[in-house]
Amino acid sequence: MNNEAYNSPPRRTVSEAHKSWWPGWIWGIPVAAIAIVVWLVVRAVSSHGIAVTVSFAEATGIKAGDTKVLYRGLDVGEVRSVALAADGVHVIAQVDINRTAERLLRTGTQFYLQGAEPSFSDPSSLKALVAGASIVLVPGPGARAHHFAGTIGKPPENFKVRLPYLVMFDGDVGELRAGAPVKLRGFTVGEVSHVNLSVGADGTLSTPVLLNLDPTRFHIQSAQAVPANWRNVLDGTLEELIRGGLRARLSETPPLIGSQQVVLAIEPRVAAATLRLEGPVPEIPAVAAGGLQRLLTQAGEIPLGEIGRNVRNVTGNLDKLTSSKELHDSIVKLDSTMSELDRTIRAVGPRLPPTIDSIHATVDTLRSAATQIDATAVLAKRTLGARGSEQGGNLQDALRELTEAARAARSLANELDERPESIIRGAERP
Repeated sequence: MNNEAYNSPPRRTVSEAHKSWWPGWIWGIPVAAIAIVVWLVVRAVSSHGIAVTVSFAEATGIKAGDTKVLYRGLDVGEVRSVALAADGVHVIAQVDINRTAERLLRTGTQFYLQGAEPSFSDPSSLKALVAGASIVLVPGPGARAHHFAGTIGKPPENFKVRLPYLVMFDGDVGELRAGAPVKLRGFTVGEVSHVNLSVGADGTLSTPVLLNLDPTRFHIQSAQAVPANWRNVLDGTLEELIRGGLRARLSETPPLIGSQQVVLAIEPRVAAATLRLEGPVPEIPAVAAGGLQRLLTQAGEIPLGEIGRNVRNVTGNLDKLTSSKELHDSIVKLDSTMSELDRTIRAVGPRLPPTIDSIHATVDTLRSAATQIDATAVLAKRTLGARGSEQGGNLQDALRELTEAARAARSLANELDERPESIIRGAERP
């Protein structure tokens, strides 16, 4: 045996440390948390659509996170925030549009704030009272855009052709708004484009109203669908209709509470007129508005006050001619009734009746007056007897005036009672 090998020391095991790229399982938790946060951020960013800004004249009805953007009835966006613009006049709505509707964002696209001003003339706007206002997107042509000027009101009708016509109304048209419909027998044939107030050099007031009419909605049988010919076709059609009594007038739908609109209607017994072509825009003749204002004007032409004064004069003369207590009491009662009628006339005359109840009250007062006049006349004739003829024609004329006054009061009461719709549409002109 080799002694050197036997005497050499035993070999020792040596350990070595190797560094790994993995920092350790303890770091797995924060790494996973970071990954989740990154995923949520990516998801939130991807869920947001295209950011656009829309400026409006006011923010009535707009609520951040609640007001929706609609296209063809579909929800394509939502208002994120609303703030006052730098000019201090407009408001800026930051709107988030779904990426599926990105192709609709063009320079010609319009945004309409619908429901900010609910109106009975537009039943669809009344739902905003419950659901809130909404912004309606109406696509248009042009290059891509992200900044828009919005309009308050419902989107305009989709007219194929727009031909301008002028109407000069007498009286107050201040409640008529651009975008109001133009109706012909209940069909929408155009819309109001502009409503203006003009004061001439001589101090005369005029209220020019510009209409846009669509000839395709008249369904003119003889018309040829040639775009360049629509002006001549519609002018010729309107000329014939105007000769037949067609006039423009203001109307309210629903009556009393609705918004004003322009109605083209055949009016009976109107003065001859024609389509005026002298100016830059053809002018359609107009007539006075119907409804309460028209009824009030016509009612003001009835001499109710004079009738009341005449009746009181007659009763005063009869009171001097007789000492009958029964007739005296009747005269006193009649005078009281006529005083009540006179007060009603003074109350109704200078202003529009606020409700149909006021018309009913007037009818009741008129009928009461007519009944009391008849009773007074009968008592006068019975009480005076032969003495009436002895007084000559004056007393007989006075009794006839009593009878005529009763007939006039009862006729007016029957007219208002049988035609209560005249409080809304106005009585027909004679």
